Amino acid sequence: MMVEVSRERIEGALRASSCEAVKKVPREALDLIVDSLEQAIPVGMGPAAKLTPTYRHRYESIKEFREESFGWRGFFDALTEAKEPVGLLAVRGGGWRMILLMNESSDSVIASLVRPPSRADWPEGAGAT
Repeated sequence: MMVEVSRERIEGALRASSCEAVKKVPREALDLIVDSLEQAIPVGMGPAAKLTPTYRHRYESIKEFREESFGWRGFFDALTEAKEPVGLLAVRGGGWRMILLMNESSDSVIASLVRPPSRADWPEGAGAT
């Protein structure tokens, strides 16, 4: 199921997120990501249990996807712990790409997979997320 979420709600969720991977993204990159958002963003919504096998398979079988993104530990933890439906959307800006896992009301980013422009752009400690 797709739901329309306002740019303001996504921005608020990103900026207030306690997700370790989101916290590692430089503020300038977050600003560019927010600036690139449309006024209404379609967010896929559904049970976390349906996403877990897909992302587990991608992690195990696509080396580039696994090694060029950080936030895996938090992403899998959030999928495992989610009791309510979750939202999933991709955002990008300034060469940074993020797959956001959001709560059902789309007012909180509960986990994220982050891909910086290059391996050299990885923030310190990102691999532990």
